[in-house]
This record gives sequence, structure tokens and C-alpha cells, in this order.
Amino acid sequence: MTFDQYDLDSFEDKNYFMEKGVFGNDIIIILVTPQYVNKANERLGGVGIETKMSSARHWEESLSQGGSNIIPVLCVGDNLPNYLKEKFYIDFRDESKYETSFTDLINHINGNSKVARPSKKRSITQKPIHKDLTKIDDFLKINHKKRNLVFDRNETTDFSAGNRIKFELWETKSPAVNHYLFLFDNIVIKPTIEKLCKLIKDNKVNISRLTILRSKKGEKGYIGKILAENNCSFPIDEITFSDYIWDYCIEEDAKVPSRIYKQKFFIDQPLLTLDEESISKGPAFEFLKKELSKDIQPSAKVIIAPGGTGKTTLCQYIASEYQNPENAISVFIQSEELRESAQVDGVDKSKIESVYDLYELYSQVISAQGGDQLTYDKATFEVALITGRLVLVIDGMDEIISLFPETLDLDAFFESIEDLNRQLASCKIVITSRNDVFDFELMEKYEHLDKYQLLGFDESACESYLSRRFRNLPQSEALKQKVLSNISPLLKSDEKQRILPFVVDLLSSLAEDSSDEEVNIELSFDGKNYESNEDITDYLVYSVLRREWQRQKIEIPVEDVLEIFLEISSTHKDHFLKSDFEDVVSIFGGDNSDELFTKMLRNPLLVIDRDLCRFKYDFIADYFKSLYIINSINTKSSNDDFIKLLAKNAYGENEVMYGTAKYYSERQEYLLESTKAIISNLKSEISPLDVMSNNDSKYRAIAFLVKLCSISSKCNNSKEQFTSLLTNIFGSDSVLKNLAIYGDNTPLNLVGINIIDSRFVGYKSFSKSKFESTKINNCFFESCYNENPSKSFTNGEFKSCRLGDLEHVIAGAEEKSEKDRALIENELRNFLNSFFHRGAFTDKKLDYIKMSTRIKSINRAFFQRLVKEDIIQVKVEKSSETYYVIAPHYEDSVYGFLSNNKIDRRIERVIDFIEQ
Repeated sequence: MTFDQYDLDSFEDKNYFMEKGVFGNDIIIILVTPQYVNKANERLGGVGIETKMSSARHWEESLSQGGSNIIPVLCVGDNLPNYLKEKFYIDFRDESKYETSFTDLINHINGNSKVARPSKKRSITQKPIHKDLTKIDDFLKINHKKRNLVFDRNETTDFSAGNRIKFELWETKSPAVNHYLFLFDNIVIKPTIEKLCKLIKDNKVNISRLTILRSKKGEKGYIGKILAENNCSFPIDEITFSDYIWDYCIEEDAKVPSRIYKQKFFIDQPLLTLDEESISKGPAFEFLKKELSKDIQPSAKVIIAPGGTGKTTLCQYIASEYQNPENAISVFIQSEELRESAQVDGVDKSKIESVYDLYELYSQVISAQGGDQLTYDKATFEVALITGRLVLVIDGMDEIISLFPETLDLDAFFESIEDLNRQLASCKIVITSRNDVFDFELMEKYEHLDKYQLLGFDESACESYLSRRFRNLPQSEALKQKVLSNISPLLKSDEKQRILPFVVDLLSSLAEDSSDEEVNIELSFDGKNYESNEDITDYLVYSVLRREWQRQKIEIPVEDVLEIFLEISSTHKDHFLKSDFEDVVSIFGGDNSDELFTKMLRNPLLVIDRDLCRFKYDFIADYFKSLYIINSINTKSSNDDFIKLLAKNAYGENEVMYGTAKYYSERQEYLLESTKAIISNLKSEISPLDVMSNNDSKYRAIAFLVKLCSISSKCNNSKEQFTSLLTNIFGSDSVLKNLAIYGDNTPLNLVGINIIDSRFVGYKSFSKSKFESTKINNCFFESCYNENPSKSFTNGEFKSCRLGDLEHVIAGAEEKSEKDRALIENELRNFLNSFFHRGAFTDKKLDYIKMSTRIKSINRAFFQRLVKEDIIQVKVEKSSETYYVIAPHYEDSVYGFLSNNKIDRRIERVIDFIEQ
């Protein structure tokens, strides 16, 4: 072990000492502080010299063995030196966790830092939350425009020699002078207050009254006693951060309870942890209430479940639980309401980069719809959230993402949540999502997210629900048994023996409307005369349509009733005006349209709220949109409503796309035939100027069809299959004109292909395609950045394109290509040097030929390729030994390459073998 205080004196060369320390020890431990980081990055003083040598060792080891033996130990601050940014550090910032951190350090030194890989999914194991209260100024500025920090933070922080002192003293004027003392967690009170008293006396600070704020209440009178012992006598008030903010920073108007609708007959469903162990947490609502009552909170609780599982109902009950102005208020953000934002004039749809941005957008939507709810400003919202007195419930994060695909920065959004919870570890945030947008990579990056899965009803839950729902109805037992008889086959067919609550609710609604004499629920496709997937959703929706058609004695065919729903779904959001619905009905009703409209309003798929209509379940609108698209594709339609509907779903990451793709998975040839016809019509209406236009609805429609074909055709991430599909659709093997890809997709094989007048938005795999003699002319790119482009990416030629962030990929790829080429040449030189010794070519056994550990393709297969291509020849074979030499006709080229770095066509050919 080398340590300067033991091993260095004034007689030695300190620079040579550092050089020996850096290169002569197995492991280097760097103790990182902000001052050290600054000197390291700026190469200042001895730290700068040390950094220059350490960085050389770091990159050499990283390139040769995949990681360096330099261990950063973070003592103070948040940053590492630039050359160590990608490394994990050992966190020694929290004195209370010293033993844990020290054990981590020992494990890293001994090579035991990695744990065994789990046999199932990766476990999302949380580390303790490291609190870092940085928003004190935000607390104070709500009420105090004039404020200042009395002492420099360096004077009020001291963790040396076990002191554990950290506090801040603030002075405010309004116009009276007041003082606020903020005490941080994990400190020792007595030395902290003693240090405060010393600074007050040394700096002659006059305090008439002191308000002390801390996370938790301390022993009554203890701080006052220490102040008195240190001759600091003034009145004090002690209050927690949470109480101070809630009582003195939040307006009373902002604490008015919201009226939150709660669905009846709620049955609390089980909740499972989403990790390798998948532990049951019992009933979701009861578990979440218990978790939200704890002092220490994760950044957020994320609940994943498919549509119809009851996520919204669970959110309603959670949000309703926290409507006590004396203690807490909930804010309930529903994607269902945000869907309307596109129809609200004046709503700001700028970037959503924080949790407050989403809240502000939601507030604008509510306000534009006539709501009178008070909107918190950013500072108030954040500090209320920090204290846990404002409970935030976000229902339908997946749909919010799909509503704002180009403006919502999910990474920045979760970073803002982490930052807020890092203050006091008290944020109470519940987020639900239908499809899993929270992948393991994201969960690892934001490690303090708790992730759960909400299950559907099992047989026992179904019985409980039905008993509660039918208990006050005649024939309650008969109703219950009839619904159970229809549920039972669905339960048995499910792998986990569960059913979505919406199905039980829908069947219960049908049973409730049965006559008193008999309970009759019919579910079949008999008589269905339209194309669909004929899955459980079709099964139930068609049964409802047919039942209502018969029960209401509707005079138009069932297919026309469906058509009414398709029309209103294709042109409206999930909510629509009754007057708009009436207009659609009138087209089909003729002289009896008023009567038909009255009957249509009774359909159990609809919910009527004064002048508004909506579908009872959030997936129903998507289901009808899918049917509308299927019908339009089958008829090769190009009407405006169809094109607009495709454009709205251009990215394709939703149930509309999945439902449509499921239908065409068994009808691929017909889909391709119809798609070619529809795209051909769209292309005829597109001019080269439209590529850069904001009005890109036709391109978006093309993007939907491209995505639909790629999903239905099961390209299986094959560049060749996806490219073949596109050349088939666009009618050329060498030119792709008016192509559009929105959202990510499989990379392409663009060898010898020209792309003209095309748009790519969010297509991050574009740069992973294969490029050779590829020309891209007059194309639009947006949000296509990928830090790992293909090696051939620089072979693409871009002309008259709007590149967006793809420009950074091009610049980075060119720089990387130069570095890769230099590395290839160097490793090839080492390989060929095996055959050249003391100024002459010599023969070598295979075991003595230097393969590369840095370029994987310079291996034995590469060697055999050179033998096959007559670049290397067999010199002689002796018993079990074979000796090889450079072929005579290649010797001049190899000699020129080794001695003068001359690269002729023969050496270029060898390099091509390596790069292939």
C-alpha cells in the first residue's frame, strides 16, 4: 500500500512518487470532493499531474479488460472527475452509513462487489435514499421576498472527527427581521448548536426570535437548554418542515377538498412486487395506505396492469383517502381528462420535463373546461410535494406518454421526481400505467421507484363482488350464479385463473337488466356480419350491441349500430358532445333519428354526463378505432377521416395499433395489397415541399401503415426482412420515396438504396441500419439520436436534409470511425508482426501468432480466412506441427504497412475482412 503521509518526504521527487503510485499499485482509491474534482478537470497542481497519469491508466485498462482498477470514493458533493464519470462510486457522504459504505469498499477491493445473477427477472433492489435538502430557499421565498443566508455553508458543515454538524441560518425581512435555523438529518444536536452559538457570537448576529425547522420533532426544551448553556438567550419556536410549509406556505384556498367520484362495489385486488420474487403485498388499497403513512417514501409507487383491471378505481379510492385539509390534500391527474387537451384552445403544450410541467398542463386543461380548482405555482407545488402533505396520483402514464410523444421527456420527468424526493424522502406519488413503459433499464436508473403489478379478480374476488353488487336485488343468488357460469370458462382459460374486473362489471350490467322472470345472458357471435378479431372484447361488445338491438327494438341492423360507434370514435376523443353523437345517429336514422338517438343513449357501453358522452371503459374507444381502421383498409379507403385517424396514431404504441395488427397477422397478403394502394394514393398528393412542413398528416398516415405491416409481418428485427417489406410496399428495390417511420422500428439494409422526400421521427434505430452507396435526399429527421450507430453509418450520404439531432450522431460516428480505424490498423500490425522478425519474414506456428483481445474479429476464424484467400500460406507441416508464412505476393504490401504504415489495395482488402 502506498500513502503519501507514510511514504513521501521532502527528499523525494513527488512527481516520480505519484507516477510509481499510479502505475505500481494494483488498486487506486480516489477520495473525491468538489475541490478535488475542479483540480482534476482543470489539471491544476499535484491533483492535475496525478489525474493525467491516472486517466492514462484508466483508459488503457478499460479498453483492454473492460474496466479499470480505480475506485472513486465520494466524500462530499455529487460529481466525479470527468474521466471517471461512467464509473460507480462508493458513497461515503452519509456518516450514519459509514460501516455499510466501508463494507462496500472492502468488497470492491476484494473483487466481491458483484452479486450472482438471478435466475429469473432482475431484481430491483433499492439502496437507502440519500437525503440532500437543497430547496430551503424555495421554502422561504414563498413568504419572504427578502432573505439571505447568514453564514457560508462551509462554516456550518463539519463532518470531520465525527462531529456530524450541518445547519443553515437564514435571515428574513418583512419588514421585521426574523431568523430561521434549518437542522439537517443525521447530525449530532449538541455540537451543532454549540457551533451555531459560536458563529452568532463571533459575527455579532442579533437574534430576537429563532424558528427552528427539522424533519422530525426533537426532545422538548433540549435545544433551548444548549442555547442557554452557550449564553445565547432568545425565544425559540420548533416546528417540522412539513408543518411549517403546510401551515404557513400553502394558501387555505389550495387546501379545499376535491370531489372525486368513486365507483361503487369496489373490491380491493391483490398487488404483487415486480421483481424476481414477485411477492404478494395483499389488497392493493390497504397496502398502499399503509405504505403512504410511512416517514420514508420511495420516489414513486408505480402500478402496472392491463386495461380494465381497475387501476382507475384504485386511484379514485387513494385520491379520495387524502382529502383532509388539516393533514393532506390529493391531486388526481387522469389521462382521460388530458386527452381533451388537444381540443382546448390556449393550452400550453410545450416540453413536459418535470412533474410540475405535467401538473401545470393538467391544471390548464381543467381550467379551460371550467374547473375552479386553484393552481399551485411551481415553488408551492414542489415544497408541498416534498413534505408529503400533497399526495399526487397519476392515472394512465402510458396514455399521457402517447398523448405527448414529442414533448414529454420521460427521463427528465423521473429525474425531477427523484430530485424532489431526495430533499426529505417524503414525496407521496402513485403512478399507474397500462402497458409497461417502465422497463428495467429505467428502474435501475431511478432506483427509488417501487414497482408493482395489479392483478385481476380470481374466483373468490368475483364472488365477493357479485354478492355485494346483487345483494339488494330480487333473485340476487340467481343473478350471481348466472354471471359466474359465464365467468367460469374465462377464468379457466386464463393462465393465472384471473379475469379483468371490467368483464365482470359488464356481465353484471347485463344480468341486472334481465327480466324478473328469468336471468338470461347470451354471449355468442351468431349473426355477426363484420370483420373483427373475435376475441374477448369482440365477444362482449357484440353481445351488448346485439342485446340492445333486440331489447330496444332498434330498426337499423346491428352492423349500422356498430357503424355509428365507429364513426363517432374515428373523429372524436373518448368524450364527445351529445349533439355531435346525435348528428352521426341522424345519418343512419332518417325520419326516426330522434327515436334512434334516444335508444342509442341507453347503450350500456356509454356513460352520459349532462351534455357529454363517453365510453364506460377506456379501451372501448380504441377498440372501435381499430375496427374502423380494419374496415377502411379492407375497402382501400382514402377518406379524410380515415387518414386523420391513422395520423393520430402514427407512433403505433397503443391498443389501436395492437388490435389492428392482431387482425392482420393472419391476413398479411391482403394487408400488403391494400396498403400499397392506400400509400400510392397518399404519395400522389405529397409534394417535395411537404417534407419540411408542419402539416404532416399524410406522412403520419403512411407511418401508421408501415408500422402496421412491420408488426403484422413479424419482421423479427431483421434488417433484410424489414427492407424487403418496404421495397414491396413502395414498389422499388432501389428507391424509397415518401417513406415515413414515426417511433422506433427495426433498422434497415440500405445498401444501394436512395431515400427521397421522407420523414423519420423518433426512429432511433435509423443510424443502426446498414449503409453502403446510400443516398438520403430532402428528408426530415427529428428525435432520431442514437449513441451507438452502425459501423457503416458514415457511408450514408445526406443531401438537403433537416437532420435535427441526427447531426450529432453523424459527427460522433465520424469521430468514432476514425478511432476504430486507427485501432484496427494497430491490432492488424501486431498480428502481421508475428511473421516478421529481425528485418525478415519468418514462419510461425498458429499458437505463436498474435490474435487481438481488443478487436474481436482478429481471431482464428480471421486467420483461416487469410489462409483461404491465399494471403497466408502453409510453409511446412511436421508431424503434428504446421508452420505458416505470409504469401510471397503479399510480402511487399505487408512490409510497407509494417515499416511505413503504407496501406495499399491488398492491405485495404485485409482490413475489409476485419470490418465485415
